[in-house]
Amino acid sequence: MIEIRPARAEELDVVWLLVRRAVAHMNELGNPQWGEDYPTRDFYADDLARGELYAARSGGVLAGAACINTAEAPEYAPLPWATAPPAVVIHRMAVDPAFQRQGVGRAFFAFAEELARQRGLSALRIDTYRLNLRMQALILSRGFTKVGEIRLHGRPLPYPCFEKALN
Repeated sequence: MIEIRPARAEELDVVWLLVRRAVAHMNELGNPQWGEDYPTRDFYADDLARGELYAARSGGVLAGAACINTAEAPEYAPLPWATAPPAVVIHRMAVDPAFQRQGVGRAFFAFAEELARQRGLSALRIDTYRLNLRMQALILSRGFTKVGEIRLHGRPLPYPCFEKALN
């Protein structure tokens, strides 16, 4: 069973090592979405300090991490969202390669959806790099709809943006 809960300060180093493994794996798969410039350890430290960093554990082992909040990149503003903000937004989701395709990503999406419902919010939003086909497949399998594309982090290709309206 996968447990999602707020990350703890003492887990930051473990989260960062997990992220570095995930980045290396993404790059090996031909997806240069993340590298040395983004995300940095400071992003995760800031997420933790704001209480927005969540950890996924499987069998007592840290299997993934994600920032979940209502902060949207300014680039989101012109997109034709079906719902008005605020929405719960998932950022910087990283799953340890040893735990990929074992339900960790699905658990993060289910957790974010429950968080949105508890807060009375009407949607989930997420973006990912055009070459991150595995994440796009996961996003679509969770009932999201593509609403457009934006440019982020100086990458040459756009980031498709997705929304899931909640009833």
